[in-house]
Amino acid sequence: MSVYDKAVQLQNRARLIAAGAVGEKEAARVLGRTKELRASLVDLGNQVEISRTLEGLEAAHRPDLSSIDTARTAFMRKAANGLPSDTVFNTARKKVQEITDRLKADNNAAWSAWAAAQTADLPLARIPTLAANERVKARSRQVELQQAANRKGGVTKADITLFTSTYAALAESLHGKSEPPRELLDLLERLEKRPGPTLHDVTDEDIALLREFEMDLHITLQRTGT
Repeated sequence: MSVYDKAVQLQNRARLIAAGAVGEKEAARVLGRTKELRASLVDLGNQVEISRTLEGLEAAHRPDLSSIDTARTAFMRKAANGLPSDTVFNTARKKVQEITDRLKADNNAAWSAWAAAQTADLPLARIPTLAANERVKARSRQVELQQAANRKGGVTKADITLFTSTYAALAESLHGKSEPPRELLDLLERLEKRPGPTLHDVTDEDIALLREFEMDLHITLQRTGT
């Protein structure tokens, strides 16, 4: 029986006492303490799930959960002969919180390192060579990756899911694209500035460079003035 199951059992027992109009104050105490313990156990369960998700991504090693079994055994022993005291509940909650905090710190450290390494592997320098609409999508996905990798308050399963799906989409859009030379990147950056350069400011060498990498297909000319 898990600590969570035992908490439910105690909650049911307390309800029976309250229903019989015997020890209503004691029943209310145990109901309140049980609710607090169950909330702590939900937080712990979330961190355990995140740890196992990171393990599946090879972002972290298998977490050491032996302390959870130790805490469960201690609580079960003290709760075996009736309704546990506040001290028993407080000790159990404190232990659960310690394990939760440790797992959360380990998860956040593993996630930050893994997400940073994954992002560094992406050929982000190829983004400027994409077509305009694809370039906007790629930039948006890059921002999503950064946000998911650096979420304040700690990583969640939703962050991991968002990161992995966004990473796959961005990697696919950049796959097969050639690495642009520094000259092309500088030229594209200059062309994207507003107000943009006039045709007078663009040299034959610039145009040849754009055509060499087929970027001329994504650039339009517009007459201004009269």
